[in-house]
Amino acid sequence: MRPWAEGTHERHRALGASSTTLALGSALILLANSGVATAFPFVDPTNQDTIPSGAPLGTELPAEDVTGLRNQLRLTNPASPGNPGPWTILPRLTLQEEFTDNALEVTGPRRFDAATVVAPGITVLADTSRLKLSLDYQPDLILHAIDGPLNVVTQQLTAIGLVTVVPDFAYVDVRAVSGVQSPLGAVGGTGTLGASDTGLDAPASNGVTAYNTGQGLNRLNEVQTSSYGIAPYLLREFGDYGTGKVGVSANAARSSTISGFVASPFPTGGTNGQTTVTTEETARFTSGQFLARLQDTVDIDLQQSRSQADSIAATVANTNTTTTVPGSSLTSQRQTFNNQLSYALDHAFTLVASAGEQSITYSTPNFPNVHGPIWNVGLIYAPGPDTSIKITYGHLNGANSVTANGYFAVGGRSLATFSYSDTIGTQLENLQDQLNNSSIGQTGALISSQTGGPALVATNASPVQAGVFRFKTATASFLTRWPRDTLQATMSWSQQTSLTPSLALSSITIDPVTGTAILNTTPATTSGPSTTVSTAGLSWAHELSPDMTMTSGATYSYIQRSGNINDESVAVAIGLRYIVSPSTLLSVRYSFFDRISKIPGYSLYENILLLGVTKQF
Repeated sequence: MRPWAEGTHERHRALGASSTTLALGSALILLANSGVATAFPFVDPTNQDTIPSGAPLGTELPAEDVTGLRNQLRLTNPASPGNPGPWTILPRLTLQEEFTDNALEVTGPRRFDAATVVAPGITVLADTSRLKLSLDYQPDLILHAIDGPLNVVTQQLTAIGLVTVVPDFAYVDVRAVSGVQSPLGAVGGTGTLGASDTGLDAPASNGVTAYNTGQGLNRLNEVQTSSYGIAPYLLREFGDYGTGKVGVSANAARSSTISGFVASPFPTGGTNGQTTVTTEETARFTSGQFLARLQDTVDIDLQQSRSQADSIAATVANTNTTTTVPGSSLTSQRQTFNNQLSYALDHAFTLVASAGEQSITYSTPNFPNVHGPIWNVGLIYAPGPDTSIKITYGHLNGANSVTANGYFAVGGRSLATFSYSDTIGTQLENLQDQLNNSSIGQTGALISSQTGGPALVATNASPVQAGVFRFKTATASFLTRWPRDTLQATMSWSQQTSLTPSLALSSITIDPVTGTAILNTTPATTSGPSTTVSTAGLSWAHELSPDMTMTSGATYSYIQRSGNINDESVAVAIGLRYIVSPSTLLSVRYSFFDRISKIPGYSLYENILLLGVTKQF
């Protein structure tokens, strides 16, 4: 195995090399997901080694380039070669100077400003018999030379860990994510939830700004979003009869505009936000080899959720008055019972069918309660470790729909991934579910545990709203690696349709000085306004020499809202990174952002130049 491939493989296995012997075969990662939408963590010791780790790394680099590549990997991915111990703790400090021709990020008046970015960060990796952990945390202090009210500290955090309490029996899963995103969405898809500050060479992983605040975002038009979860569970193999799993989990999430100088990385603080706390109890039994080609998976899943939306103060257009939209709260109960049968036709094809019962109940009248049977039928195609495709059709969450996910290798250098889902819940419940179905990728960013593709792409591009929605989400990605080049294309389509009485905004204006959203009318409606976001991104990293790499990327996003309130945005960037020493990196980046919107005062364009240095200790 190539030495630098070993390093990236070890990063993938940071949550993978458990002492348990509960491996049930490469197809289990697909079969274990029996079609029931649960927030409980998807990965456990039975399937963690089957998660797609990314595209093949291609052929050997010339010998003279190996040292340079090792340095680059260590700077951008601390789990790469040179860190073989059970613990890796790497502090770092990034200093940058930003120059912009539109500091307020508004249509006008356009104002020049310079900002100093101070971003201390730390990466902690553990690979012991009792703990598998991957954590990266970085607060971003942004100080403006002219526009002092824009000064702020935002937070960036990704963490996933597995604690082995009793080997082969008792475990605790912990995970967290925090980042910023646009309150109105469609900002080139460059929100920072689930991104990696260390993965500067990771295509489409951290947007187009080196310090990861998100293109087209500043304190006036961004929200801090965080989600934390803990899930203790018991996992036991009963010989050839099967594997049982029982557990409980608690998840807390919040999304809010930033109040004060420092945004909180925890689900607290801020204003004009929403908070969701979810608890869950789950039990699963999957039959073993005694049934030969037939496998039976029985699921019982119980969820309880409480969501609280803050009251919102808004200026009424053409008046000098301020109106307050009162806060609201709702609770929900979700019980799902499901039994899935799978039959292996041969080594590649498996038929699946399931049936069960589902009940979803909300505390507020006129909300979309769901009661009744659920079912699905489908096919799994898994001829080898580089290809797994699952497509099913059935009735779940009150609607008939297709569910699909998969990945497949293309040649010896490329990996394609795709997924499609149809779920219901609040935005924060959807975030909790995505976090629990994610793993840490090779660059430190979150990836889908089912496909190995990017995670939270649609979430970063979507507007922030309270209420209960039906989410239809499709994503696709293509990643290819060559000796000196890495290219990634990502596409996502998401539609969130309100299923609850809400406030329909006939129009919104943005105060060009303060950036405050002004609601022109707020009539009550029970119709079901929807928002559809389509995003496409392309990025390319090219190694000019062992010490210098060029990075470039472009994203396009288009958002369609009910009432014909649409906008689109384009973000492009190009930069250079130069390795001064194995622990010091210099960077320069130019980026351009343009947004065209039907929302008055929301259109803008901006040029940004970033100069920076990162020191790893």
